[in-house]
Amino acid sequence: MSRKVITATPGTSLRDIAALLEKNRIKRVPIVANQKVVGIVSRANLIQALASLRKEIEPSAITDAMVRKRVMAQFRSERWSKHSLLNATVQGGKVKLWGIVDSEAEKEAARVAAEQVADIQEIENNVIVLPVQVRV
Repeated sequence: MSRKVITATPGTSLRDIAALLEKNRIKRVPIVANQKVVGIVSRANLIQALASLRKEIEPSAITDAMVRKRVMAQFRSERWSKHSLLNATVQGGKVKLWGIVDSEAEKEAARVAAEQVADIQEIENNVIVLPVQVRV
């Protein structure tokens, strides 16, 4: 048994409790209120708290702006792409493609390029194919 017991109060933050555990090389900290032990926090409790926090953060980690950035990067990576004439908007995971291309094949290629990006729910291809001009 230790004569000098390291304790914390119910109001001590998890960050401070983690620091106490690390600094004093201990595995558990009693929580004391009014000179009575009201609980105990262990390293395992801290790990469980971190794991559950991660689950809460993950679903909202991918934003529409991030998805758009990925789509635009995909366009730039394609040799056929006239990326300065292609654009995309994203709302709620739905991607709308915009711009002008020279052929139906390029329009289809824009859709296929966008499909390569993760976290897309739906693609609406509004890309316009310029008509071929006949030279006289």
